[in-house]
Amino acid sequence: MGKAKGMICAAILSALALPAAAQDACGLVPAAVARAPDPFSAYIPSVDSAQSLPKEGVFALRLRPADEVIYPVAPERGSDGGNGGIITLENIPAGRYRIVLSEPAWVDLVQERRRLPILSSDRATNCPGTRNSVQAEVKGEPLTLQIGGTAASRINVAVLRIWPFEWKW
Repeated sequence: MGKAKGMICAAILSALALPAAAQDACGLVPAAVARAPDPFSAYIPSVDSAQSLPKEGVFALRLRPADEVIYPVAPERGSDGGNGGIITLENIPAGRYRIVLSEPAWVDLVQERRRLPILSSDRATNCPGTRNSVQAEVKGEPLTLQIGGTAASRINVAVLRIWPFEWKW
């Protein structure tokens, strides 16, 4: 009887741990978006590559073949085919930002015609709607995102200020 109770308790605890394990697989989303658990769950405006937006936020970027994209700065990974695009955020406050992409792709962050150093990056293969995430310190100047290396024709992008919204340990 004691062995059966132990097996039942283990089964219950395992079942309770499944949602936590799923959240760990998507751990970069809740940490990245303290203000909204899923940045891509609501209506997302679509914009064409090479447009400008007034500020940070969530949007869908329509991509084009990479050989048609004119990147302001040579991409760090070079031209690797696939689709790509650029978008400039005109009025972005200084701070630490996380950029979340819905599809596997690379992203360069450019200010003053220079790529910004990436402070951290995460890839999620088990997280629906989120594939890649990077963090960088951004100045209060226009920020250009250069995206490429994806087969997708459209990619959801979240540009979210995380400082002072996340604790730095």
